Amino acid sequence: MGDERPSGGKLCFACGEANPRGLHMHFIMEGDRAIADFSIPDYLQGFPGQAHGGAVSTMLDEAMGWACYGQGILAMTARFTVRFRDSVPLGEMLAVSGWITRDRGRFVQLKSECRTADGVLLAEAEGTFARIQGKQAETLRRNYEAATSG
Repeated sequence: MGDERPSGGKLCFACGEANPRGLHMHFIMEGDRAIADFSIPDYLQGFPGQAHGGAVSTMLDEAMGWACYGQGILAMTARFTVRFRDSVPLGEMLAVSGWITRDRGRFVQLKSECRTADGVLLAEAEGTFARIQGKQAETLRRNYEAATSG
């Protein structure tokens, strides 16, 4: 008792349920898209009433990672660009989604977006993820499984 630490996956900043400072995002797959409904908490404020750009970027990156995992691909971010279309409000329900646009073998290209509940595009991203293999892939797989198990 006492010193037992949660598994690595449960401590993920974006999706880990055991991370007290994390976002606690929960993704589901709808077709080829990883989707999460999410409300950004006040402690991630940038300008008053608006989410910090780093928090929004984290959400978009995480959506891409889950899009890979949902297609059975273990990969990590190699390159990532974000375009902010509008300010992202705190405390309002948002839809975050990610999907694969091209699988080039070693590298996977993806897109993600953050929209309001009404469908207004607030931010979008493009990324290139590098496929992981071997021991590193097994570690990543265990962490994802630990993050999603009850």
